[in-house]
Amino acid sequence: MSSSTAPEDATGVEAPEDDDGIRDFRLRWTLTGSSGGSVEFELAGLVSLYNDNHSYLIDGRLRILGGHAYYREIGNPRMFVRRDGCEASGRQWGWDIVSQKRTCEKLCTMETYFQRIGYWAPADRSILLAIGAEQGWSKRTRFSRPVEVRMC
Repeated sequence: MSSSTAPEDATGVEAPEDDDGIRDFRLRWTLTGSSGGSVEFELAGLVSLYNDNHSYLIDGRLRILGGHAYYREIGNPRMFVRRDGCEASGRQWGWDIVSQKRTCEKLCTMETYFQRIGYWAPADRSILLAIGAEQGWSKRTRFSRPVEVRMC
């Protein structure tokens, strides 16, 4: 899923199912620079269904976990979060950006929070979330491996 030649790593965790329709998620992604420095990012939050399972709410946070000193080495990319959804048939909704694009320099001083509310159809089963990094004037973009949050 990445168009980068630099080594990178992504791990995602979804918590076990709850009876109240709320699932938490966590995704960690590491970008490595050309001189060996790396920056680790974390996407974490909750996905919940409400309004008799007709709507969903994503409430999340994107932050830098480690390697603050190396953000210039990886190119000070603009970081963001995107989401997709899956139906029971396997059909996907299509990727959509759900957070602001924020440079690593700004993420070093303050993490970014986001919320997304949307319609949840009876055929919908899960939401996919991934971290994106957009760099340079060409806006070359790399994406982490997505984490799947199963709701049904």
